[in-house]
Amino acid sequence: MMVAGVAGAQPRSAASYGMEEAERDDGLMRDVMLDMHNEERESLGLPPLEWDAALAADARLYARTMARTGVFAHSSRASRAIPSGENLWMGTRGLYDYDVMAGAFLDEKRLMRRGGRLPNISTTGRWQDVAHYTQMIWRSTQKLGCALAAGASSDYLVCRYFPAGNIFGQGPLDPDTGPKAVAGGE
Repeated sequence: MMVAGVAGAQPRSAASYGMEEAERDDGLMRDVMLDMHNEERESLGLPPLEWDAALAADARLYARTMARTGVFAHSSRASRAIPSGENLWMGTRGLYDYDVMAGAFLDEKRLMRRGGRLPNISTTGRWQDVAHYTQMIWRSTQKLGCALAAGASSDYLVCRYFPAGNIFGQGPLDPDTGPKAVAGGE
């Protein structure tokens, strides 16, 4: 889970921060998320992710739940329509561009121990400190779907990954030995 902005702050407009509202569009989000994930994957010699409409729809349901309730927490695996990994981000409503959101996941790269395996994969000793990044680059992951929902004062981003990564005892760059699977979607 990534949090940007001030928790518990009263709703304020972007103008009150001296900023313009960030552009919001599902197509733009898809393009930015896929581009940023796939640029990093390409730099590591990994196959690109494909956008999956079914994963995005499932992510949208959960993003809307967080926006409605104001509770920022991972969903239970059992509640996901498609078995998948999950990255979350939350920030002050309307202030952050999609590249900032994905950039927060990418920033964890600096803490990753190359060649490490979960749970011993972070230079901090906490695997959670690199879990967003490792899910982005997990070799066997093939599909991505993300959605953003706005609450009273915060935006909630949910990204779903299929097949899920962050498997204990494995590393994100380990050779893919599992069967190829399809989540559904476009």
